[in-house]
Amino acid sequence: MAPTLNPPPRQGEGHRFRWRLQPIALLAAGLGLVALLLPWLEVKSSRIAGGTFQGVWGWGSVWPLGLALLWLLVAITKGRLQGLLLGFSVLAWGLLAGQEAAHFLQGQSESARASLAVGFWLSLLAFYVGFFAAYRQGGLVSLVSLPVALAVLIVLGAFNQLGPIMELASWRDQFVAELWRHLALALTAVILSVVVGLPLGVLATRGAAFAWILPVTGFLQTIPSLALFGLLLPVLATLSQGVRLEVALAVLGVGLLATRLLWAAQGGLALLVALSLGLLALILGGVWLYGLLGPDGLHIALNAPLSESGVRGIGAAPALLALTLYALLPVVLNVYTGLRGVPEAAKDAGRGMGMSPRQLFWRVEFPLALPLILEGLRGAASLTIGITTVAALIGAGGLGFFVLRGVESGANDMVLLGAIPVIGLALVVDTGLRLAGLGLRRRLGIV
Repeated sequence: MAPTLNPPPRQGEGHRFRWRLQPIALLAAGLGLVALLLPWLEVKSSRIAGGTFQGVWGWGSVWPLGLALLWLLVAITKGRLQGLLLGFSVLAWGLLAGQEAAHFLQGQSESARASLAVGFWLSLLAFYVGFFAAYRQGGLVSLVSLPVALAVLIVLGAFNQLGPIMELASWRDQFVAELWRHLALALTAVILSVVVGLPLGVLATRGAAFAWILPVTGFLQTIPSLALFGLLLPVLATLSQGVRLEVALAVLGVGLLATRLLWAAQGGLALLVALSLGLLALILGGVWLYGLLGPDGLHIALNAPLSESGVRGIGAAPALLALTLYALLPVVLNVYTGLRGVPEAAKDAGRGMGMSPRQLFWRVEFPLALPLILEGLRGAASLTIGITTVAALIGAGGLGFFVLRGVESGANDMVLLGAIPVIGLALVVDTGLRLAGLGLRRRLGIV
């Protein structure tokens, strides 16, 4: 009998392998157990007053012991069981925080708050690490258990006594409006970045004449957001008051023909004209698209300055332009990388079938590059949702409104009212696009 290169495991070796501990799960469990030793709440008489820190062990509840036991089980399990245990841990965590807040706020005034302290946040970090470990082993079960657990906690009202939720009850109408603005700004900027970034990424693969595209889009990311807002403000303010809408539209129309003629005569001059007209079209199109998506409505005023159509030095116009410029790099870079990474064998096969260059691009190159392009869209969307928070500084609104109000008044719960939804939106979008990319890769047979 010929010797085998992979001898069978010795007796008991397979059993030890199945129960081998995972370092990432151990880290998550360790963080979760340490969090139980730290203060979870800061009980205050009002949103801006100082308070006293409270831990989870001093008020006679069994929930801390149950959560500690669940963390120990998470550390020694793996796969789907680990994902389910993490879901139960989230339930215990939410119920523990909610009941502790209700206990310490009992008998206090309506202005009293139970703000979140370091133990609560360390537990969130532990869950993030734990679900990362469980997802690698258990797949979708770990992803499903988290939203299900959170939905159960919301239905049960477990968070109603916590500071950020009490702030939400006071600012509900304003919160809905600012959330809508935030989503509209971010979505509009991402759409514009795709519309501009896709052709730029394709052009960047077409030779040395377009080698400037990647360095320029990379340079745009190095400009601080506040500095970019400051640079755009006087330019857009002058443009909005000195140019009428019909003049801007006429310039765009005539400019398209002029650029085509200049391109044949002198490419450099045509490039400058095209960039100027492109920025004008980006501003107008972005403001009108935001008007369709956002809560403020669409305004198109002929025979009036551009300011009447929403193009101003402050507000949506500079915010959308800046956000679009920031989102360009992930899109352009991934389009460029995806197209350059298409195997030559696939291109040769397309040419051998008699495909034209246009057919080769749409039927071979673009489909194979699409998973990586989708990764660029994922990066751009997550980045834009976060940066849109800064748009409140120039009057564009969004969830940054609550962050600014909270910082100005020293109310941490109001800061969290703006920050937590931004983080949640970014994670949801990132996870959704990640799953879409994985599904697309499987469909195309790409590992």
